[in-house]
Amino acid sequence: MATNQQTTTNNNMKTITCLSTCALLALSSTTSHADLTFTAPGMTAPYATTQLSIHRHKNIGHYWKYIITGYNYRLYAGVPDGGQVKGSALRYKTGSNDFPGLTTVSAKINGQSILGASLRTSLITGTSGLISHTFSSPIIIEDSDIDAGFNYNTNMVGGNDYITIYGSALTSPPVPIGTLIAPSYVRDGGKPTLQWFITKSLSNDVFEVSIPNETQIESSNSGSGQSNNGHGNNDDGIDVSNPGKSAAKWSLRGYYDTDYNGDGTVEDDEGHGGGSAISQDPVVNPVVSP
Repeated sequence: MATNQQTTTNNNMKTITCLSTCALLALSSTTSHADLTFTAPGMTAPYATTQLSIHRHKNIGHYWKYIITGYNYRLYAGVPDGGQVKGSALRYKTGSNDFPGLTTVSAKINGQSILGASLRTSLITGTSGLISHTFSSPIIIEDSDIDAGFNYNTNMVGGNDYITIYGSALTSPPVPIGTLIAPSYVRDGGKPTLQWFITKSLSNDVFEVSIPNETQIESSNSGSGQSNNGHGNNDDGIDVSNPGKSAAKWSLRGYYDTDYNGDGTVEDDEGHGGGSAISQDPVVNPVVSP
């Protein structure tokens, strides 16, 4: 009696993320027959073989982080190697006995088992169907050369079997990115508030962040002191730019000598009182040495 049986084993490892099957589809459209097509993260193109028995492994490069998240595969029946197909049944070349079609496959990354599967069938329509698996947590390999390999054995020709391992392959750590926002103008001596937004890198590397030097622009009325446009004081305490009547008024009453600072120059405006009001205490002029 014709039968169809397929078995699958996996090691319940770690995973998530995906690898596009576009390359696999492109290959199938240009290849009329491949007994097995194999692809994994980091491979520049799928590997296809028509050999009925092959053990292959290859170093696909050095990766900062290699992540395996899952896989899918499909196994198909083919024409018996050294047999024939009668109706839908696989048969030996002579006799009426069914041909026991058998395909086994396994895949490893860096010697770690990713999947193992088999298909037993006596029907040309026999297939494993599409088997997909996502690991409960990803397999992560860091800072290593990656060796991807598989074992494949079948006694049927033209099965068009395939294996796809899903994941991602990072050759170097992503750099952090961010934004630094500062006010356009800051008062001299002020303490501006800076806003710094940054996306953390997945690596443990330390990156130096450079902040541009400040640009200092003086405003039109900048300076350490006040102007003399009002009734303020100069460095000598006398506001000579604002002629007033207080100095003369005080002098007439005996309270103020207009040569207050003793430099031989007659001051022309306010004195100690800061306005026209007369001080209640006489002002004593400084003594000038001969």
